[in-house]
Amino acid sequence: MTNDLMNRYNDLFDQIGGWLDNSKDLLDSHAFRNILQSDVAEDEHEYTVKIDVPGMSKDDIHLSYTDGILTISAHRSTFKDDSDKKKNILRQERSEGSVSRSFSLPNVDKKGISAKLDGGVLTVTLPKAAPEENEDTITIE
Repeated sequence: MTNDLMNRYNDLFDQIGGWLDNSKDLLDSHAFRNILQSDVAEDEHEYTVKIDVPGMSKDDIHLSYTDGILTISAHRSTFKDDSDKKKNILRQERSEGSVSRSFSLPNVDKKGISAKLDGGVLTVTLPKAAPEENEDTITIE
């Protein structure tokens, strides 16, 4: 009985190990998604979104704000170093692909949105629009 249980346990981990060995694309895409890790802050005047975009230029990044949603999308190409034809790559972790994130940030003055890329961190500042008085109320005559 104990040997049977141990064999099942070992079989399970052998299957998981084999699955991981054959899932390079899944693991690479998961690692790529981690590059848009973000912090979102708010005060009474604005939202500030800081997004990690290591190794990207501003041409690789697209920002949009529509219907209260800030969307950041980015594309990164694979880095290939063919400078030394005699060496084999032992490990390649940098991958290519596209990724995007969206944040619900209502009541923003679209004309005042600004973005700055510095040291692999994209900072997007979204000033809040002045609230209209009584925008949700109707006066009864």
